[in-house]
Amino acid sequence: MLNVGVIGLGNTGNQIASLAYEQLKIPVMAVNSSEKDLETINNNIPKKLITDADGESKGAGKNRQLAKKYLKDSIMTFLSSEDVQDFVGDLDVLFIVSSTGGGTGSGTSLIMSSIIASMFVDVHVITIGVLPVMNEALSAHVNTLEYLNELYSTLDGQTYMLYDNDKYSGMPSYKMMNLVNEEVVKDIDVLRCTYNYTTKYDSIDEEDMRRLISFPGRILVARLEDIKERDLDKDSIEDLLIKKIKSNAHTEIQRDQKVIATGIIANLSEAVFSEFDNHIEKVRDFIGDPDHDFNHLYVNEERKMPNNVFLIIGGLSVINDRIAKISDRIEEIEQKQKTREEENSLNDLGVSELSQKVSSKDKSKKTSASNVDIAGIFSKFGI
Repeated sequence: MLNVGVIGLGNTGNQIASLAYEQLKIPVMAVNSSEKDLETINNNIPKKLITDADGESKGAGKNRQLAKKYLKDSIMTFLSSEDVQDFVGDLDVLFIVSSTGGGTGSGTSLIMSSIIASMFVDVHVITIGVLPVMNEALSAHVNTLEYLNELYSTLDGQTYMLYDNDKYSGMPSYKMMNLVNEEVVKDIDVLRCTYNYTTKYDSIDEEDMRRLISFPGRILVARLEDIKERDLDKDSIEDLLIKKIKSNAHTEIQRDQKVIATGIIANLSEAVFSEFDNHIEKVRDFIGDPDHDFNHLYVNEERKMPNNVFLIIGGLSVINDRIAKISDRIEEIEQKQKTREEENSLNDLGVSELSQKVSSKDKSKKTSASNVDIAGIFSKFGI
């Protein structure tokens, strides 16, 4: 398996890191600007508090610029710490996880990704963002647009994953968040090759997986777990995969047929394999034809082994449709508040002006850090 780890930034990131530690037994780290939030995390998990230059911090209060300042004032202490060096340097893949709508995680995760990717060149960094429900307040949507603007315009060739709390908006918020957090952790488990059993057929080894998840753009994972033969009476495995792509916790895909790579991991009985074409032509009609495809086919040796199929899609494009929905929600809020902004696309929204409005309301593998222009990275992110 690939050696993977998680840095969770902000409360959402901290909770996902904690869950990954408990369920996957992988190395994780929790970073926050709120000491109270860090107190909720298992004491066996390394915790890092980011503060201003005077060592003071009481959280970011959904203020991304304040969170960036905390990180800028703390970054050299963070990077020079031996436990951080050991933690990151031992990994093949590092997932940096946060919400997009809050302050600490949204404001710092992309900067952290950029710095760590520059310092630890042998570690592949994947950024994971969790979008808010549509009925959240203005600040969450403005912060999300600012996060996406930085993701698409400031980072170069970033590999990322985006999940969406709004996919489960009909349930109580704590259940919704727990469900999305679980989905993130289960997808990480797939990407570290947990289900890539030794096989005499087509295989995805660790290096294949590193390549599959290294293409620039968005990664989406669709998981079909414990398929029963009766489940295939009405729908094929491909039909079920398409349904899963539409309904799972990932942000909806852009229907532009642009995809760089796909990977299929199938652990199926001989009977179920006879019903499955791993070339997934129907799925490709839905998502597009990839430039690269990878297959890992394992025939279950024991009758009680579950029938699983996992589809990994890499190199998906910008989530313009979701951005348009956020734009519409901001316009709705702005109209209700009788404010003057009335925009409806990422490029025209005036993200920085909206961000200022929200903020004003809120009172080895190791490469030396000296080789990285950290100040320049912060400058790109406007801090």
